[in-house]
Amino acid sequence: MAPASSLPLILSGIVPLALALLYLLSRRHQPKSTITFPPGPKSPDFPALDAWVKCQEWGREYGDLVYIREKNTLITNSSRTAVDLLEKRARIYSSRETSWTAILCGGERVLSLQEHSAKWRTKKKLYNQIFRQSAISRFYPAQYKKVLDLTRSLVATPEQIMQHTLIFSQSVIYASLYGLDIGYDDPLSRKGKETVDIFARMLSSGFPTLERFPWLRFMPSFFPGCGFKQTVLELRENYSALDTIPFDRAVNNFKLGTGTSVVAELAFENEGKPADIEMIKGMGSTSFIAASDTTMSSVTSFLLTMTLHPDVQAKGRAEIDRVIGRTRLPTFEDRKSLPYVESIYREIMRLHPPLPLGVNHVSTEDDYYNGYHIPKGCVIIPNIWAMNRDPNVYSEPNKFIPERFLDSQSGPFTSINDIYAYGFGRRVCVGRYMADNTVWLAIAYILATLDLRKAKDNEGNEINIPGDFTKTFFRHPMPYISSILPRDPQARDLISATTELT
Repeated sequence: MAPASSLPLILSGIVPLALALLYLLSRRHQPKSTITFPPGPKSPDFPALDAWVKCQEWGREYGDLVYIREKNTLITNSSRTAVDLLEKRARIYSSRETSWTAILCGGERVLSLQEHSAKWRTKKKLYNQIFRQSAISRFYPAQYKKVLDLTRSLVATPEQIMQHTLIFSQSVIYASLYGLDIGYDDPLSRKGKETVDIFARMLSSGFPTLERFPWLRFMPSFFPGCGFKQTVLELRENYSALDTIPFDRAVNNFKLGTGTSVVAELAFENEGKPADIEMIKGMGSTSFIAASDTTMSSVTSFLLTMTLHPDVQAKGRAEIDRVIGRTRLPTFEDRKSLPYVESIYREIMRLHPPLPLGVNHVSTEDDYYNGYHIPKGCVIIPNIWAMNRDPNVYSEPNKFIPERFLDSQSGPFTSINDIYAYGFGRRVCVGRYMADNTVWLAIAYILATLDLRKAKDNEGNEINIPGDFTKTFFRHPMPYISSILPRDPQARDLISATTELT
């Protein structure tokens, strides 16, 4: 028999062991969980570059639904699945992912990143008021002028393609919303580029240290691991500038009678309502952030693709000549009469979506789909790049073939909602009608007036164009050298004319 003095020690070891055995026995008699999650890789490292390609590979291995359980993240590479979840079940899948990175970087002020809420619905109502399909004809004069400016710039200095398309995407927004003419040297242009670059880095990689140790947000910037605070400060200062400077210019022009604009008129209507004024400011700057890189991506993708496909370029040009003639430039009223030009536009948007992985959705409640459990709070990644390259939908999906739209049973003039680059469901891009018009008009003008070719070296040999694209959040062509000239003297006269289309 053990000494009395050792009994406490023995009991301290036996009691935990007995409790553990009882727990295990009870677990044996409990029914196993019937919850089945979609298949997916175990604890993967999500790739930083060309993530859409890796997601597509996982789709081939695991199917339409690829679930990363450790991250509660669901990837879909199928447009059918994306529509089923994000559109048909939009009530569940219309929120956005929140993180300390997004919160500190001002994600709550950007409509496309806000959680689904009453505040988001109020803001969306304002955006829809401005960008609804029935109202966008107001932007036509600014779009005509800025697309004409783009063609002139491309002819003048073709080696600066990326700069020209960037300032074009910026200036369309400033001219349309604020009535401002923004050029290369304007501080707003540089400030806007800096903001979009920082924002893209934040969306792509975030601040991993902050997400792991959220308490770092309370520490001073010199504390180890708090380097993110300088980025946050810079981004918020840029937001303030983008909110205030163009707004003040537009309102001042309105008061002086030197010009009117959408923003100035809204400000006048809501004078004395500080909360509404702040929302109007945010609408303008957010529209700029959302449009600047995406429009640039689509237009540069078109320029590169036409340079690499002179046969398609010639077909588009021939249709414009046949339908419109050579004495004027295309207008929006001509669009329905140009099915091949439309097919080129649709194929550009299919093959080269600016945001290949879209913007993440988040489920707000538990759901079941095709026998699989999708838990509340699950992050849904719509792999638009893979959807648009689905061999079950598109023959030779990696090739640029506008005829696939021209010769389809429905033709090229289908709903804008068929262009997945603009998103899904309630979180579809609110500015899609304006963006759609801007990119289409740039395509039509350039086809009508310019000749895009590979440049030649001093010995007359064509300079190869690798055709490479960036590999992170925003996807667009890498800089390249090409030849851009007016197709003939008649085209040169058209783009150099001082009379603007209205």
